[in-house]
Amino acid sequence: MGLALAKWESTTYLFVAATTTAATLVSLHFRKPSHLWPWLCILAAFILFICTGALQAEFHTLGNLSATRSLVPDAIALPGYIILAFGLMGFSRGKIRSGEQISILLDGCIAALALASLAYALVEPVLSKHQMAAAVRLVFVAYPSMSICLVVMTLRIVFSVDGKRFPAFWLCVSAMLAMFVGDTIYMVADLNLLHIPAQLLDLPYGIALLGAGAAAVHPSMRELTERSATKHFTASAGRTALIAGGLLVSAANTGLLAFPPAGFPIYDSIVLLVLSLLLTGAVVLRLIQAMHVAARSENRLAFQANHDSLTGLPNRRMVEQHLSKQLERRTVDDTHVAVLFLDLDRFKLVNDSLGHNQGDQLLIEVSQRLQASLRPDDLVSRMGGDEFMVLLEHVVTTSEAVNLAERLRASLLDPFILNGVTFYISGSVGLAFASGDDPTATAEALVRNADTAMYQAKEAGRDSVVVFDDSMREQVFERVQLERDLRRAVSSGQLRVHYQPIVDLPHGRAIGVEALVRWQHPTRGLLYPSQFIPLAEDIGAIGAIGTWVLETVVDQWADWKLQTDTINDMYVSVNLSSSQLRDDTIVTRVAELLKANRLAGSSLCLELTESLAMQDPILSAELLGRLRRLGIGVALDDFGAEYSSLSHLRRLPASMLKIDKSFVDSLSYEDTADASLIAAVVAMARSLGITTVAEGVESSFQAARLVSLRVDAVQGYFYSRPVTPDRLIDTVESLGARTLRPGSAPIG
Repeated sequence: MGLALAKWESTTYLFVAATTTAATLVSLHFRKPSHLWPWLCILAAFILFICTGALQAEFHTLGNLSATRSLVPDAIALPGYIILAFGLMGFSRGKIRSGEQISILLDGCIAALALASLAYALVEPVLSKHQMAAAVRLVFVAYPSMSICLVVMTLRIVFSVDGKRFPAFWLCVSAMLAMFVGDTIYMVADLNLLHIPAQLLDLPYGIALLGAGAAAVHPSMRELTERSATKHFTASAGRTALIAGGLLVSAANTGLLAFPPAGFPIYDSIVLLVLSLLLTGAVVLRLIQAMHVAARSENRLAFQANHDSLTGLPNRRMVEQHLSKQLERRTVDDTHVAVLFLDLDRFKLVNDSLGHNQGDQLLIEVSQRLQASLRPDDLVSRMGGDEFMVLLEHVVTTSEAVNLAERLRASLLDPFILNGVTFYISGSVGLAFASGDDPTATAEALVRNADTAMYQAKEAGRDSVVVFDDSMREQVFERVQLERDLRRAVSSGQLRVHYQPIVDLPHGRAIGVEALVRWQHPTRGLLYPSQFIPLAEDIGAIGAIGTWVLETVVDQWADWKLQTDTINDMYVSVNLSSSQLRDDTIVTRVAELLKANRLAGSSLCLELTESLAMQDPILSAELLGRLRRLGIGVALDDFGAEYSSLSHLRRLPASMLKIDKSFVDSLSYEDTADASLIAAVVAMARSLGITTVAEGVESSFQAARLVSLRVDAVQGYFYSRPVTPDRLIDTVESLGARTLRPGSAPIG
C-alpha cells in the first residue's frame, strides 16, 4: 500500500490508526452485524497496511530503484488487498446472487488487468534504466491495479442493491477511492517522476482508514451485511464501457507486442503478453457470464409473464392458452374438459384483520394444498386475489368432475397453521363442463361459466360446489346489478334502521333494543340483512354501512332521550362489522360520538359475533377492554353457533352473552341436550358477571323453558318483531318499560 511514513514514530498516523481500530471493534461489539467476518477481514487488511507503512519507512523503499530494494513490505501489503477484497465480497453475500458475485469479481479483475497493462508500459522505460527485475516492476503496478479493483467491486456492490443506499455504503466507496488515489500518487513518487512530500503521501491513506472506520461505526453499518432486494441484471453504460475499455487495452497490448519499440526487453514482452491474455480471458468470461445472466433474465421474464409472482402457479393468461389448446384437441379425440373456478370464502377478513403478509402466506399454503389434491395432468392457476382456476383434463362425465371439485373443496377444510396461528377457511367452487360434441365451447365462455357457477355457490351459502347451467346467467346479472345498487345505498339514503326490544325474564319488560339495518331498495322493496350484508362484506361496503348505522342509531337514541322518559334506563345495541373491529380509531370515534350526543356509555352496547371475535382473540380482547372502560356494553352475538367454547368467555371482556337462535329452537321439544348446554352457558356467565340473552324466542313454551334455565333476558317474535323508529316508543311502553327500576339495565 505504500504508506510513506517518514518515521516509525509518526504519532499522528499511529493515533488515527489505533483509535479507528478500537472504535471499529467497539462498534462491532455493540451493533452486532449479522455477519462479523467481513468487518474482521477489512480490519485485518488495514492492520497489514499499517505494518507495511512501518516496514517501508524502516527499509527506506521510497524512491529506491536499486537492486537492493527490499520486497518484504510488499510481501505483507499485497495479501492485505486480497483479504480486503474477500471482506468486501462478504457484504454482497446476503444481497446479491452468486451469478452477480462472479460478475463483480470479473469486473474488478478487468479493471485491474487493464490498469496493470497501462501502468507496466508506463514504468518500463523508467525501471529498465535501473536494471530492475521483472518482479519489482510487477510490484510497482500491483498497488494501483489492486486498489482500482477494490473501487470497481465496491461500486458494483453498492449499485447492485435496490432501494436506499445507506451512508455506510458511500463511506466504503470513499475509503476505496482514497486508497486508489494514494497508491497512484505513491507509485509516481516511488518512480521519482514527481517529488511529493511524505505528509501528502500519507494523507490519502489516512482518509481511507478514517472512511473504513466511519463506515464501521455508523449506525447503518448493519445494512451492509443484511439481506435485501437486488436488481436483476441489466446492461449498463458503465459495464459496457468497462468491457470495451478492457478490449481496447488488450488490443493495444497486442499492437505493442506485434510492433515492439527498439530495445524492448523480451521479459517485458512476456509480462505484457501474460497480462493481455489474462485481460482477454477475463473479458471473454465476463461476456459469457453476461450472456448467461441475460438468458436467465429472459427466461425469468418469460416465467413471470405466465406465472403468478406470489404462488408460482400458472396465471390466467397461461391457463387460458392451455385451455384453448385442450378445447381444440377435444373436437378431434372427443375428450371432455372441465374448468373449476374456486374462490376462498371471507378471505378479505383474514387479509384485513391479520395483515397482507399473513394473507399472502395463506394463499401460498392454499395453492400447495390444491396442487397436492390434483391428478398429475390437471392444471391449477391463480387468477388473482383469492381466486384459483383448475383445468381438469380427460374427465369422462360431469359426476367425475364434481367428485374432483369436491375433493379440492374438502382439502381446504383442514386448519392452516401459520406462525403458530390457526386459520379455518373454505372455498366456493363453480364447475363448467365441455363435452367433445360441443364445438361452440370456447375458453372464454368456459371460464365465464365456471365463474358464474362460483357466484352461485357463494349465494347458496359458501363452501359448496355448483355446476353451471344456462339459468344462472340471469341470476349473476341480478347479483351484479344488486352490487352496483348497494354501492350507492348509503349515499342515496336508502338504508333504514328497525329496532327489536330486548326484554327481561320473567317479567317481560323492555330493558334495551337491538338496532337492525334494512335496505329500502328502489325496485325490490325492503331487503333484510341476510339479503345484502354478505354481499357488502364481499365488495368492501360493510365498513361504510356499519359507520352509518352506528352514527344514525346514536343520534336517534339521543333525540328520544330528550323527548321521553320511556327509554331512560334502557340501552341500544348496535352490531359491529368486521371492518369496524379492525379500525384502530373505532374506540375514539365511539367516545366522541357519545360525547357529542351527551350520552353515557351505559346507553350503548356494541355487538360482535363470537366467530368474528375469535379471528384475532388478542386484538378483540384489547379493543373490547377499551370499550368497557368507557362504560359501553359489549355483547358476544350468536354464541355457540360456531366455536361453542365456554373458555372464550374468560378471555374476552364481554358484558353480555347472546345465545344463538339454534339453541332456542331446540327448546320446543321436551328432551333436548341443548337445554343442558344453555344451563352450562348461563352458569358460567353468571360466575363471570355476564348477562345472558336468548335470541329468536317465538313461543311461550320456549320463554318458559328459558325462565327455568335462569336466562336473564330474551328477544324474538314472541315479544315483538323489529319495528320502525316511529313505532318503537309505543312498543316499549306496551311491554311495560315504564315500570323499570333505575339501574336495572343489564349492562353499562
